[in-house]
Amino acid sequence: MDPFTIIAAATAAFEGVKKAVELGREVQDVYSQLSEWAGHVGDFHKAVAAMEMREKKPGLFDKITFAKSETSEAFDMYAAKQKIIDMEKEIYHMFTYGELSHLGRDGYDEFRRMRREVTEKRQKMIMDQMAARQEFFEAIKVWGIGGLILAAGSFMMWLMIDWVLSQGSAAGKW
Repeated sequence: MDPFTIIAAATAAFEGVKKAVELGREVQDVYSQLSEWAGHVGDFHKAVAAMEMREKKPGLFDKITFAKSETSEAFDMYAAKQKIIDMEKEIYHMFTYGELSHLGRDGYDEFRRMRREVTEKRQKMIMDQMAARQEFFEAIKVWGIGGLILAAGSFMMWLMIDWVLSQGSAAGKW
């Protein structure tokens, strides 16, 4: 999904949050709406990162084309990021002065701390996986080169033994 479709879904989810709060729904319902919104925001950040990766690393023989002009794409990205910032500000307002004020600033700070912890754990998992993959491919290289050297050495030994035996049988010594 492209980032702009995702931001539209995040906006719709955020409107759901505001409606749930306005209607005085149960706190759990508000939390589930906030969770849905946060999921869309996370998808947006992943899509933006994927776009940046594609732009940085085209294939060697791939034709490079772009759907939009630089200005249009930059403006769309800026507008989407600004919209997320505005939504975050509204959520902060809900926690401090609005409908979620019973949780207060401490509730908002706890939410942000937990989000930061989850982000750090996920980044660590990604880095650990990248390191494990690198170790795996390094091991394959080492074992592959070692296997090739062993195979070449064995082949050379076989050739030498065959040559010695053929020399001996030609001279009638064996």
